[in-house]
Amino acid sequence: MKKRCYILSFLLINSLLQGCGAREIEKKAFVIGVGIDQAKSDDDTSQPVMNGTFQVAVPRSLKPELTNEKAYQNFEDKGHDLSEQISRIAQYSNKELYFAHNQIILVSDKVAKQPQRMERLLDFFIRHEDIRRSVRVFITKGDTKRYLNVANNERLPSLYIDTLSANVQNHSRTASIKRLGDLQEDLLAHRSFVLPVLNYKSTEEIKIGGAAIIKGESSRLTHFLNEKDTEAMNILKGEFQKGMLYFQLEDDLYIYKIDNSKSKIKLVSTANGQLTFRITVSVEGEIQEVNKKMDTRTVSADRVKKEVEKQIAKKTGKFIKKLQTQYKTDVLGLGVYMEKHHHKEWLKLKKDWETGDNHFSQVKINTHIHTTISSAGGLR
Repeated sequence: MKKRCYILSFLLINSLLQGCGAREIEKKAFVIGVGIDQAKSDDDTSQPVMNGTFQVAVPRSLKPELTNEKAYQNFEDKGHDLSEQISRIAQYSNKELYFAHNQIILVSDKVAKQPQRMERLLDFFIRHEDIRRSVRVFITKGDTKRYLNVANNERLPSLYIDTLSANVQNHSRTASIKRLGDLQEDLLAHRSFVLPVLNYKSTEEIKIGGAAIIKGESSRLTHFLNEKDTEAMNILKGEFQKGMLYFQLEDDLYIYKIDNSKSKIKLVSTANGQLTFRITVSVEGEIQEVNKKMDTRTVSADRVKKEVEKQIAKKTGKFIKKLQTQYKTDVLGLGVYMEKHHHKEWLKLKKDWETGDNHFSQVKINTHIHTTISSAGGLR
């Protein structure tokens, strides 16, 4: 942990030494994390006001002999946009906020629920000449400034959140991590997408899990997906990396460990104007654990394979139904597929795909699940 802090400190300083003098470095405050919250207005304008928290690394505080000193400083101010907030901070800070080393962008759920606010916020970061397109974007439940003040052994809250996102590869209960560059195309095309969600647990702990649906037409947060629905979504999108599937067969509990998944979308029919899609999902994994009774006969691997496919079909089927009837939002990429492979048909549907007639909620979606059991344990 300390080694990562030293490395970050070294990179912050060393990379700048190559392009500017020591005096210029002393005038810069290295931003490593940004949080945007809703704030109350002090004037009569109807425009929404936001509170920005800009977390700045304090490299000298990362030294081992200064363990009691904070390794970061949070600058806060409010305004109608980020440029106004940064300008206000410049009035009392003797250092310029420098964004070239920013790691994360946090947007509170209250801000994200405002129409077009997400698009405007991310547009600022995309256009900023110093901000890298690899910055990770998250939605937070509650104010972001709480997350940027979490005190644990990482010493830098932004670094703690960044390492949490890196650990997503070890489970599939959260939406895939989105980088700033990944979002630009979706925003420009007004496509719906999902962002990973951070949950505040305590002053020392943050949990990452679930997904936030950002609807393309309004660029606003409309729904949260729980962890089970997020797993189903990741399976359908071929983004399920690792996780467990628990199911019962002949009164015995089986645990199928999913190591990888792939998916493919295909338009298979338009009979009577009914669009029908088939999503073929290929899942690889192994039977990791079987809690069997001592007198229970051995169950064949083929039967277990069929049961796994049945359970995945059930899990994804429930999610598809909820997606079409409750959320009415295409986060599976069917519209993207239509645009690429059936462009003429897409032009007829595009306007009312998720609004108006909402063609997405009316299409038929069939799934075909194929599983591979690489290790069957004691199964025959």
